Amino acid sequence: MYAAKSKWLMVVNSGQPIRTRLICFPDAGADPELFRDWSRGLADHIELVTLRLPGHGSRLKETPYDQWAPLLEDAFPALEPYLNEPHAFYGHSFGGRIAYEMARLAQAHSPGLTRHLFISGCRSPDSQQARPYLHTLPKDDFIQALTRLGIVPESVLHDSKLMRLFEPVMRSDLKLSELWSHRPDEGLNIPLTALYGSDDARDTAASMMNWREFTRREFELIEVLGNHDFLTSQRTRLLHIINTHLGLLDV
Repeated sequence: MYAAKSKWLMVVNSGQPIRTRLICFPDAGADPELFRDWSRGLADHIELVTLRLPGHGSRLKETPYDQWAPLLEDAFPALEPYLNEPHAFYGHSFGGRIAYEMARLAQAHSPGLTRHLFISGCRSPDSQQARPYLHTLPKDDFIQALTRLGIVPESVLHDSKLMRLFEPVMRSDLKLSELWSHRPDEGLNIPLTALYGSDDARDTAASMMNWREFTRREFELIEVLGNHDFLTSQRTRLLHIINTHLGLLDV
């Protein structure tokens, strides 16, 4: 197993010949390191790449983005060297929005090389965002909402020092998530798999069904057992779905 880190990226592969890359984006506030264990469950020919945004993980003390344009303008060039060979994107919730935006940019700059887009726990761009917006809530109400939705671990919520660092990135990520909306274009020419949790009250099947309108290629909507945070509990099934799709690629 080989792992390399830079300011913007973590790259993990088996040391075997690489046929495709899986580029991953986590949920709001999440540490991209959470995808490291996925490398053990991915097929040997798949290289794992994760994006490391300011305010997340080892970059926790850096100022997070709260506008889409600068985020994409800075992050896409960091990823671009990894887009000149076959690749796929996976994003969960807030990360699903980034995955979609990166897929749009990759289609324009490296057409034909994005082989699949996996999006989980993320409403389609034209679906209505629930109100009130969480990122606008006063501190106490904001923390109560995070607790109710299970977005933040209890260990973080009860650590005042960590919360002082964590609250700004959560507000910024949720602002980006909640204000994100549809911008008309010709759509993706990329197969798209959308996944939702069976008990997810935030991003339901209904809010994800319309992802089918955002690609001109094959679309599937898959239910997995669990609530919004099913990345850990359904890890084996998610990796099976990804390996199946990427293992069938004609590269």
